[in-house]
Amino acid sequence: MKLKVLLIFGFALTFACSQTYTTPAPQTSAPRIPEQIVTATSAETEILTEGVAGISAEGALDIARDHAIDDALRKAVEQGVGVYIDSETQISNFQLISDNIYSQTSGYVSSYRIIDEGASGGIYNVVIKAIVKTENIENDLAAIGILLGEQGRPRVMVVVKELGSLSELSDSGTLMSSIMFETIILDNFRELGFPVVDAATVSEIIERDQLKLILEGDDATATLLGLEAGAEIIITGTALHSEENRIIAGSSREIHEFEVSTRAINTSTGNVLAGSAVTIAVPFSKSQARTEAADNTSNELSSAILSGWVQQENTTVIVISNADFTTVQILRSEIRTKLRGVLDVITRDFTGSKATLEVISDTATSQVIDELTSGELLETTFEVTGLSANRVEIRLTD
Repeated sequence: MKLKVLLIFGFALTFACSQTYTTPAPQTSAPRIPEQIVTATSAETEILTEGVAGISAEGALDIARDHAIDDALRKAVEQGVGVYIDSETQISNFQLISDNIYSQTSGYVSSYRIIDEGASGGIYNVVIKAIVKTENIENDLAAIGILLGEQGRPRVMVVVKELGSLSELSDSGTLMSSIMFETIILDNFRELGFPVVDAATVSEIIERDQLKLILEGDDATATLLGLEAGAEIIITGTALHSEENRIIAGSSREIHEFEVSTRAINTSTGNVLAGSAVTIAVPFSKSQARTEAADNTSNELSSAILSGWVQQENTTVIVISNADFTTVQILRSEIRTKLRGVLDVITRDFTGSKATLEVISDTATSQVIDELTSGELLETTFEVTGLSANRVEIRLTD
């Protein structure tokens, strides 16, 4: 405990802008404020929050102060988690988040400074501004499966080929055998918790002409291939490798460079979820250059995909067979009024006895599908004939 007190005390002094700690007068109290995000960037967020702790005995102000600071730091991290998931998700996953994130505030708070502090009525209050590394929170929420779970755990498929030049796009043999770069990206997404389509499955179903079109930027072909493989996200692109001798510090060195261009596509909608352009140059080692380029590409794409999911509207696709116009309209109305978080229900297609609805919601797609298929909320009767991450197929019944 003494070591903890010394560490926290020294840490507070470092960031307190020359503030000197003195024992406060008993009747001085810090103003009570709501936690709030003050500033935000893509990687860090500055959060203003308040912590409190009981003063257990006379003269125990230092211990109470330490506990109040710990309380404030934890609340700052909780606010950082709230940037990515709503309060309902936080509550339903409280123990999981608490064990993996809330209990490790030092891994997410890079610095803090004390704005005000004091004691009153047996309570010690401290107000701080903390710099929270929200990027770390985002990655860890993905790693423990919460962000992925909200999106129905989408499977990722990777088709990124390493080339010496774009002219090799015509060499189908070279294209089909080049899997090293995409394997590294696939492993990185797997480590983040994404289910993946393995390279062997891809090689079995992909055709040479199809591969050439995908690498040339044909998103429609990429989307069809992803659907065939059962992937909700397909990552495509090229990694151009070159090497040359450069004079560095008076000596000639062999430099390996990778110029990588990739994009991630939602196979359900055909929309581009993220794009990345990375250039990495490393002396001597082609393998190291490849690994660094693939790692940077994975980080950019995964961060953009995860950030795109944060507190946004979600789309759930419902494909209906044995449909008639009146029943589809009734079903639309029921979904809009009886399912939580639904903002709108749009009829995208109605041909013959088939219809396609898009449900726009601020709740997770998985929650919409769970409530839709539970059989408890809707009066319209149907049977589920197919299910994927954000798509459900149903057949209306009498």
